[in-house]
Amino acid sequence: MAEPRDQFLARAAENRRRAVELREQGLKYREIAEEMGVTTGTVGKLLHDARKYSVSS
Repeated sequence: MAEPRDQFLARAAENRRRAVELREQGLKYREIAEEMGVTTGTVGKLLHDARKYSVSS
């Protein structure tokens, strides 16, 4: 069963916020990916979406 939409959106927002926070700490995409357990492509997408949605830490 899929998770409810509001839970998905909250989790997605938290992932964007975390990626931005790590990037602001000076981590490289690879380091962020390792920390979050995702690919570097996902990190790029998270940071892109964070800019799109004006997310800041």
